[in-house]
Amino acid sequence: MFRERGAQRGRAATVAARLSAVAAMGWLAAGLVAHVATPAAQRPDLFGSPEPLIGPAMAIVGAVLLGRVPGHRVLQLMTVIGCFACVYAGSAGLAVYGFTGGDDPALVFRIAAWLTLWTWVPSFVSFATLLPLIFPDGRLVSRRWRPVAITALTLIATMSLLTAFTDIQPEGDQPPNPVAISLPRPVLDAVQTVLDPVLPALALLGLASLVLRFRRTDPQGRRQIAWVGYALALATLAAFVAPPPVNVLVTLTVPLAIGLAVVRYRLFGIDVVLNRTLVGTALLACSALVYIAVVGWLGGLAGAPDSVIGFIGAVSVAAVFHPLYVRIQRAVDRLLHGSRGDPYRVLGRVTEVLRDAASPRPALAGAVAAMAADLKLPAVSVRVDRPEASPVVESVGEQALAVHAFPLQWHDDVVGTLHVAHRAGTDRLDPVDESLLADLATQLAAVGFALRLATDLERSRDGLVTAREEERRRIRRDLHDGLGPQLASAVMALDVAARALGQEPARAVPLVTTAREQLQDAVADVRRIVHDLRPPALDDLGLLGALQATGPGLLPGRDGAPQIRISGSGELSELPAAVEVAAFRITQEAMTNAIRHAGAEHITVRLAGEGASVGIEVVDDGRGCPGDAPAGLGLQSMRDRAAELGGTCRISDAPGGGTRVTAVLPLGGNP
Repeated sequence: MFRERGAQRGRAATVAARLSAVAAMGWLAAGLVAHVATPAAQRPDLFGSPEPLIGPAMAIVGAVLLGRVPGHRVLQLMTVIGCFACVYAGSAGLAVYGFTGGDDPALVFRIAAWLTLWTWVPSFVSFATLLPLIFPDGRLVSRRWRPVAITALTLIATMSLLTAFTDIQPEGDQPPNPVAISLPRPVLDAVQTVLDPVLPALALLGLASLVLRFRRTDPQGRRQIAWVGYALALATLAAFVAPPPVNVLVTLTVPLAIGLAVVRYRLFGIDVVLNRTLVGTALLACSALVYIAVVGWLGGLAGAPDSVIGFIGAVSVAAVFHPLYVRIQRAVDRLLHGSRGDPYRVLGRVTEVLRDAASPRPALAGAVAAMAADLKLPAVSVRVDRPEASPVVESVGEQALAVHAFPLQWHDDVVGTLHVAHRAGTDRLDPVDESLLADLATQLAAVGFALRLATDLERSRDGLVTAREEERRRIRRDLHDGLGPQLASAVMALDVAARALGQEPARAVPLVTTAREQLQDAVADVRRIVHDLRPPALDDLGLLGALQATGPGLLPGRDGAPQIRISGSGELSELPAAVEVAAFRITQEAMTNAIRHAGAEHITVRLAGEGASVGIEVVDDGRGCPGDAPAGLGLQSMRDRAAELGGTCRISDAPGGGTRVTAVLPLGGNP
């Protein structure tokens, strides 16, 4: 029910606005007819002010569009402004005609003269103060602006009453106000002194609210404000440089721009219009300078008639027109959109930044800054995802604005995402922007992959340092807690035996035996520690020989031990120490798993020295490794040993059943 009442009120207000507009334009038409009928010598320059044109334009646009957007306050205010402007212009024409014919004009002409005193106030003052406060959606920017709006309404009402019922603004030969209230002149002067600074202050506040709204609103709202700003700038420029009536005609763009912005109907990009205007103005100015320079120079020589000089000047302008157009268009495009029109320049700039960067992280930061500057984008952000680490984000501007995403694709892997924001005043990216940003994302993908590799390298380095310190701690603990006490006890036993030799030789024998056993245990511990560091068999027998010597003895004396066949090919004798130890441990662990966990009966081990790497293959006929089985400590240890050297280790099902372990260890370490 409330919606129906609101709709009825909106329709009633639209009908009232349209009837008022028709009546006001009828009054204006009568005033124009009277203006034409006035003798030319006494006829004032009615079209020297914008009201005869801006009034009907505002009234028509507001009243017509109210049917499209009922109840819109901006359109209602436009209609009110247009109606009062029409009444003012029509009253001016009627008043001059009536008072020109005699000293006792008819009542209608006296009413018209009275209307000219005050109808300009609700028209001009509302346009200057109230309209900017509620444009383009009919609401204030915030509640804090209510006092400004109330002050503007109070000013309009006060000035209308004062000008309608006092002599606060006498204008020379204008007839006296027939309904003026007699007030002392000092009082009128004081009131006018107070009101004079209020109007410009409110006008400045209205412009400030537009600027604030432009900064806070969405791209669509910015485009609406930009259209009206462009029309106002054009009308202001025409007022100073264009002769009458051209400057007055240009003011018609203001109501048209307001109506276009309010209804958002086919709201074309203001940036296109601004681009064409700048290019056309600059091209016209440069062409005029060329013409004036050529004609002036040839005229100074005075060697040719004026017609020839003009022809030569025109030919000169035609010769430089196209080169000037190309250069001016490029300069304007670069001013408004950066280097979007020259993609090779942008790509070259980003490539240069990436090349000169010391590491991947500064390269990303520099590339993001270069893209934002060269493409005039308000926000650019790059995110690189790192496994088992926090993502790396480099951004310029407010990240929340960067809503357009481009993946950083490196081969079959997406290493991150490039996020960008559209330019101010638009709600999307142009196809040219999308194509260029896709190419830039390809370049940044390589940097993102390098950043991942750097992260992995840093993690591996930290792991190696940690492993080294843990190994040192283990060796120190073994020496301090195991070998140290054993040697100390043996020394003490030998000291006691030495003292007993002189007095009780028989007592020294068991002491020496005890010391001997302790020293044997110490020797065994030393061998164990040394074996953990590097198996001695590697130094004595080499990799292949050490495996052949230790492989069959994994389960000595046990019935049903599996058959183990170990073979090798290629160069396996001069391997780096780290590669040799890793190959030995991986192979031993694979054979141990096959015996203990898979119940294998046959195990085949193949080693191959392939020039730049060592290949390992261990195949058994056991129960195999289920795909969903969690990786134990042994399997993870094999993978970690291979990864430390930059190699790979894979566990898969063997053909015919069982498990197959393959590893490749590069001889040069990390590639």
